[in-house]
This record gives sequence, structure tokens and C-alpha cells, in this order.
Amino acid sequence: MRQLADPRQWCADRLHLAPDGHRRVALAACEVLGVPVDEDWREPLPPLVKAGWMAARRQDVQWVRAYVVPWVSRRIRGVSSGDGLSPKRPELLPVDA
Repeated sequence: MRQLADPRQWCADRLHLAPDGHRRVALAACEVLGVPVDEDWREPLPPLVKAGWMAARRQDVQWVRAYVVPWVSRRIRGVSSGDGLSPKRPELLPVDA
């Protein structure tokens, strides 16, 4: 999926798909499964306006500060981003069909 090489298909954390990235992956999955859909995941994106080299490096530094440093810090301290949070569903319950 060449479209996923486009940074616009990813969230700011560069790890999770953005809404359009999810949409395209779902459309591709439908194609593989033979589910009819009204859209094509191969639809080209508008041209990407690329930032200059220096602007791109600034964005990289901001990304490192916002996402990489906190992640590394948690690993060093042996904590999870979910530590101290209550579970959304603390009790085991049956799943309704």
C-alpha cells in the first residue's frame, strides 16, 4: 500500500494510522475478503507539499521530544503509560452478540 508511505496517513505519533489511513486499510481488507465497497483504497492523495530540509528536522525534533523521550523514560523507570489508571472494564463479563 504505497499510500501508507505518505505521512498524512499517520497520526502525529508516527505509530498509529490517521482516520484516512484506517479507511484505506479497511477498504483494502474488504477487497481481499470480497466485500463490495463504493470506494477504492488506491485513490491518489493530493500532492504533498514537502517542507524544506530544516523544517522537516524541526518536526523530527518535536516528535522525539513529544513521543520518543517519554517512551524511553518510561522504559528506563519500568513503568507503563497505563500505570495508575483504573481499568475500563474491571469485571469479567460475558460479551453480548
